[in-house]
Order: sequence, then C-alpha cells, then structure tokens
Amino acid sequence: MKNYQQFLFFNKIEIMGFLRKLKQFGKTATDDRNAYQNYQNRIGEYYLTHFVRKLAVGKKIIDIGCGEGGVLQPFYQAGYQCAGLEYSEHRVQFAKENNPADIRFFHGNIEEAGLDEKFDVILMLDVIEHLQNKRQSLENLKAMMETYSVLVIAFPPFKSAFGGHQQVMSSVLQFIPFLHLLPEKIYRWLLEHVERKNVESHFRNYKTGLTIAEFEELTEKAGFSVIQRTFHFVRPRQAFRFGIKMRRYRSRFCREYLSSGAIFVLRLP
Repeated sequence: MKNYQQFLFFNKIEIMGFLRKLKQFGKTATDDRNAYQNYQNRIGEYYLTHFVRKLAVGKKIIDIGCGEGGVLQPFYQAGYQCAGLEYSEHRVQFAKENNPADIRFFHGNIEEAGLDEKFDVILMLDVIEHLQNKRQSLENLKAMMETYSVLVIAFPPFKSAFGGHQQVMSSVLQFIPFLHLLPEKIYRWLLEHVERKNVESHFRNYKTGLTIAEFEELTEKAGFSVIQRTFHFVRPRQAFRFGIKMRRYRSRFCREYLSSGAIFVLRLP
C-alpha cells in the first residue's frame, strides 16, 4: 500500500510538472514581458557562446526584430556595442525602459530599410519567416555589413511540425503538429471556424513560411556565402521554454520535416 501511495505521489508530481510546461506552449511576450525578456536572455547567451564568439571579428552587434531586447543583454555584458531594430513601437518603448541605456533601440521595418551604419554582427532570429519581402530584407542587411561581418539567421523550417507557428494560437489547433501543411482552403476554414482569433495574422504566417531549400536558394541569389549550417530536432527556444534537452539534427533524411530549427551563419563573398 505504501509503495502504491508513493507511486501515485511521484506520478502526480510528474503530471503537474508536465502541465506547467504545457501551459508555456505558445506563450508570447504579451503574456509576461519580464519573463519573456529573461527567456530572451538565455537565447542571447546561447548565440553568443556557440556562434558569435567563435566567428565574429568585431564587437558591434544589432538584433533585427529584437522585441523586448533581452537577447542583447548577454552581449552587452560581454562588452559588445549593442543595437536593436524592432517593428513594434510599444516593444521598442519597453526595450528602452528595461535595458541598459547604452543599448540603442530603433523603431523600423527591415523590409523597407536598415540603419545607415555598419555592424560586425547581425542577428535575425525567428524573424525572416514572417517577412513578405525577404529578398529586399536581405539586401537591406547587406548594406549594413562589412566584408568580414557575420549575419546569423535562425528560423523554423516551414515543413517542420510547428513551422506554421500554430503554437501561438488560442484553440486546440495550437497542439496539432503539421497542421499548416493542410491545403490552403482547409487551413483557412479551420482558422475561421475553430481558431477564430487573429485569423489574418495566423494566415499570414501560413503564406510567408520558409523551407530550408527556399532559404538556401534565396541567400545564394542575394550573394551570401554560408559559413555554417546548424539544424536542431529540439531547437534552443523549445529547450529553454520547456526545460528539455536541446538536440541537434545531423541527418539529411527528412530534414525539412524533422528539424524544428535551422541556423545559418552568412558572410558577404
């Protein structure tokens, strides 16, 4: 009887832990900005340690689509000269109020223009898959680079389990992997009749998603050289959000479907 009670007790703890993690599924900055900024700190530390320190020459960095600016804080603490570009005005305001004053934040749209200055490192993490004019965005980034600069772009491949960003939905649809691979008319119907909230925003993600093959073709045409490719079965954002182990995906077999995240480091030729 005692062993049975212990079994129930420990399983109850495991179930409660799982439910707490499940509640984080689809959480965005608007749910808790301070918690989200801390989450961004961990992402920034990961990219600083595994990519930027190893590959960058200088210490002037900009984060494109910086949101609350949390990704930049580990770089700032490591002595980098930091800046962020963000489309959302209220997120820029939050970033200015909740980060060191030496970190510069700008309101702008990379699809329209970059900044009129050069950077040693440019980060664009989980942004490019939302852009409609990806080619022009890359051209604007090129104008902000020196020949030795590095551009780090990360995105969830569109054909991966949650490549349509359905995890940020509010209905049961947020838990369905590969949902976004349904035909357009069916997907649109589900958004309108099941999800119902922010239909146009979710449908835009469906239309702007990016596969690995499409990204590689896009960057080649834009004149970039790939110096590093990294793919994850469990990508950094998932690992930090759910407290699970990060896992690389090293096989080419079904890479478009089984890698939840792609990270490319680019340079000018």
